[in-house]
Amino acid sequence: MDLGETHDWTNPALPDSASSGATSKPSSKSLHPDDDESLLEVMNGQQRDFLNKRLKFPLPLARFVTGNLLPDEILPDFRLLGQSIFPTKEVMRGVKFYVVTFALIYGIRNYVRESKMEIDEDLTVANFKEFYFLPCLCDTLVYFVLGRLYKRRGCDCFNLFLPMVLGACFMSWLSYIPALNTSFKASSIQNQWTTETWIYSCSLTAIVFGFVIALAVIAAKEGILFGRLVEFVAVSLMAVMPLASSPEFHPHHWFLAILIGVHINQRFWWSLMLQSFMWGVYINGIAVYGRDGLMGCDEVKYRAENLQCSFYDDDWRR
Repeated sequence: MDLGETHDWTNPALPDSASSGATSKPSSKSLHPDDDESLLEVMNGQQRDFLNKRLKFPLPLARFVTGNLLPDEILPDFRLLGQSIFPTKEVMRGVKFYVVTFALIYGIRNYVRESKMEIDEDLTVANFKEFYFLPCLCDTLVYFVLGRLYKRRGCDCFNLFLPMVLGACFMSWLSYIPALNTSFKASSIQNQWTTETWIYSCSLTAIVFGFVIALAVIAAKEGILFGRLVEFVAVSLMAVMPLASSPEFHPHHWFLAILIGVHINQRFWWSLMLQSFMWGVYINGIAVYGRDGLMGCDEVKYRAENLQCSFYDDDWRR
């Protein structure tokens, strides 16, 4: 099956519209790929139709799985003197994304601790609020905007929420594989990576490239390939180039999840689910280890010197 095509299973008409005689919605092929407000209802119907007709989900269950627990349009479009009183549906999607993110950070940290998996025991809730909350707030905004989540349905539907939970657990589950108990830091790659580590890493890289090729093919079909390539190159250069030359550069998986996940923003069901999975990977990194800096001790040293911290004396310099 071509993941980018819209054949019978992606008929934009809602599953229950045929029997009711309702007018079919416009085909998703007739809409521009970034005209997502028009596509939201179409794509929701396509996903529901796929679950109902292909996977044989009962229609009520298909509606439940693909529907939002809290509708994006829950607040009325009430106006006073011509001005909107309540937040727009895009703002509501952002609020739900923030709430789900920080709730999962708290929940996943408790799950990992209770499961006796690797975790930074020194990270407390107080430390998180004081040192990491604001940066994580900014990360969430970046992912929400660059990932075009403000143009998608809210994340409080099971076909997006469950991949997010899976991604949040997956990285900790990998700690059960001894060969993967290492990092992407240059010194670790040179001194700690075993043959098994390289096999796992190359396999993961092959899977990533497979998804990249699928995304590129679909973007080319929809006439947006070059624009998305410019986005990817520009964001990657701005995020990585200033740091890449330092031997202390350590791309934590929370950072890689943002860098990769924001570009997995096609409107098709598998792309949306994969994007949610990558955000779950980010949540795992924050919940388990905290939002550690990318430059390690070099960053700490620079800030201590620059701010003339009282504890940073001659003994520390030596």
